[in-house]
Amino acid sequence: MRSSKKYYLPDHVGFFSANSSESLAIDLGQNINEVLNEAIKKRGRASIAVSGGRTPKPLFEELSNLNLDWSKVDLTLVDDRWVDSDSEDSNELLVKTHLIKNKAAGVNFFPLKNDANTAKEGTISSEKSLESLSMPLDIVVLGMGQDGHTASLFPCSEELSIGMDLNTKNILISSNPKTAPYERISLTAKSIMSARKVFLHLNGSSKLHTLEEAMNLSDFNKMPIYAFLMHGLDIFWSP
Repeated sequence: MRSSKKYYLPDHVGFFSANSSESLAIDLGQNINEVLNEAIKKRGRASIAVSGGRTPKPLFEELSNLNLDWSKVDLTLVDDRWVDSDSEDSNELLVKTHLIKNKAAGVNFFPLKNDANTAKEGTISSEKSLESLSMPLDIVVLGMGQDGHTASLFPCSEELSIGMDLNTKNILISSNPKTAPYERISLTAKSIMSARKVFLHLNGSSKLHTLEEAMNLSDFNKMPIYAFLMHGLDIFWSP
C-alpha cells in the first residue's frame, strides 16, 4: 500500500493507493478488520455500513473471509434503491451475494428496504430497525459518483439540503435523484460523519479528477463529497 497524496486534498484526509483493485481490496479489508476487532475488544460489538456499485465487489469478497467474530458485527448499507431485494439493482442483493457468506455468514445484517410502497413512507420503519444497531457506526465505507454524489446524497436531489443538515436527528433520508433511476434511502451526512472511521473506496483516474473538481468548487451543494473531504476521511484508490 502506497501513500501518494494529491496536492489538492486537505491535510486531514488520508490517501492510500494500490496497483490494482484486487490489491486495494486486500489493503482496505485489513484496515477494516483492525477497526472492527478493536471495536469488539473495547465495546463488545462493532458496526459497519457499506456502499453498493461495482467497485466494492472485490472488497466484499475479501471481507467475507476475514477471521473475525462476525456474530458481534452489525452490518447495514450506506444507501439502497427502493427496489425489491432480489432486484439486480438492489444493494441488499449485492451484499448478500458477495459479503454475507463464508466466514461472514453469521453477521447481523440490517437492510434499509422494507415493504412500504415508497422510500419516503418506509424511512421511519427503517430507522426503527436500526435502533438496535451499534451506533455511532464504527465504519462507513463510501463510494462516489462522477457528479460528486456519495451515498444517495445527489446534487440534483431536492432532498439534498435535508440530507446534508448536520443538525438533523434523522439517521436516514429518502431521495429522488433526477439524474439516476429509482427512489433511494440513504444515511444522512450526520450519520456518516458521526462514524468513528470513514473510508472512501475509489477506482480509476476519473475519480481523482472528480475529487479535484470538488475541491476547486468548494460547494457541497454542487458536489456533496466536498463536505466529507472537509470533515475528514481516508481515501483508498487504485488506477
